[in-house]
Amino acid sequence: MTFAAIVVGGYLLGSCPWGYWLPRIFRGDDVRRSGSGSIGGSNVWRTYGPILAVPVILLDALKGFVPALVGVLVVSHLCGIAAGAAAMLGHARPLYLRFQKGGKMVATAGGVLGAVCPWVAITAIGIWLATVLLTRYASVASVVRAGTESRFRGLRRATPV
Repeated sequence: MTFAAIVVGGYLLGSCPWGYWLPRIFRGDDVRRSGSGSIGGSNVWRTYGPILAVPVILLDALKGFVPALVGVLVVSHLCGIAAGAAAMLGHARPLYLRFQKGGKMVATAGGVLGAVCPWVAITAIGIWLATVLLTRYASVASVVRAGTESRFRGLRRATPV
């Protein structure tokens, strides 16, 4: 029962469309009509700049981090992963936007990773930042980060227990 409640809570928290709500509140505009049409931090950054994008990115990361951490601390790592995955699904298809297109889950996935594997998350953030600084493209950095995460997880599993 607790496992399922945490996972459902993860989806509901993940469905909070901060990239839609903050521009709507502070600019009276729908970010989905601009750029990529996404409600994620990158599109908010391109459209409105860092003043709105930084809070969106932090809130998107937190909505992945919180349910994953609660799952890990209250039930198990498996519950944390499931709750984090549910938050990511909620970000991609938010209930509060009638399951329309959400974001690409980069910040939310980073938050989940931070709760489940903090050392891997710190390394991935460093690689992401370095790639953004070198290429000036967040999308390239996200692809590179995703590749390094899978490499680190593979090394972690190969390590004897």
